[in-house]
Amino acid sequence: MIKFFRKIRYNLMETGKTSKYFKYAIGEIVLVVIGILIALSINNWNEGRKNDRKESLLIKNIIEDLSLDSVHINKALDELASQMDVIDDLIGKALDGKKTLNYDLIGLVRYSSDFRPISQRNHAESVSNLENEFMRKTIQNYFLKEDQVLDIFKEYEGIIHNKVRPHLSDVGMHNLKSLYEKPDYIDNVLLHPQVLEEQLKNVKFQQLLFERRLKTGSFKRFLEELKMDNQELIIILSKNNNY
Repeated sequence: MIKFFRKIRYNLMETGKTSKYFKYAIGEIVLVVIGILIALSINNWNEGRKNDRKESLLIKNIIEDLSLDSVHINKALDELASQMDVIDDLIGKALDGKKTLNYDLIGLVRYSSDFRPISQRNHAESVSNLENEFMRKTIQNYFLKEDQVLDIFKEYEGIIHNKVRPHLSDVGMHNLKSLYEKPDYIDNVLLHPQVLEEQLKNVKFQQLLFERRLKTGSFKRFLEELKMDNQELIIILSKNNNY
């Protein structure tokens, strides 16, 4: 093709058709420019498609992690409900000594649920680079809500680890034999009923139960809201992803 155009230029120059030569030269430049623009457009289109596929794959991975987080959230909510039942029973017993307790579950007073979502941990940096503004802001808003729940979780966990458990140890409430007599309760250490009932008359222990109840309720409420946000986000991302 280049040889063809070169031959035309030579013929025009040899025949002295200067004006035609210049017109042809300009036309040739225009064709070259158009060719370059077309090549750039094709390259940009290919790069755009690659980026779209990359972002779609990222969204797909985020959806999968959100689904795993949802499983853990449901597990934690079930655990929190059981813990609150036990704490309510203990507070009820403290207020009314005639109330009976289920001592097989009472060890839940020292148990703490977990909250370690993986979606934000795995994708926070990648999400900040998303070109799709709607998707980026939607996911980042969800991550902000996760941070709020994490703050409440730390308060809830702190009450149990730093106050409740040390107090139970200090007053000798843990029943060491329960580890051997009922190995199924390894995560729910049984407590000495006599020591427990005596502590229910102790104002310090009553205050610990009160604080434990407040923090557990707050964590559970925030986690329930996050569960709904989690499901909504999965639906939004699934509808807007073309992967």
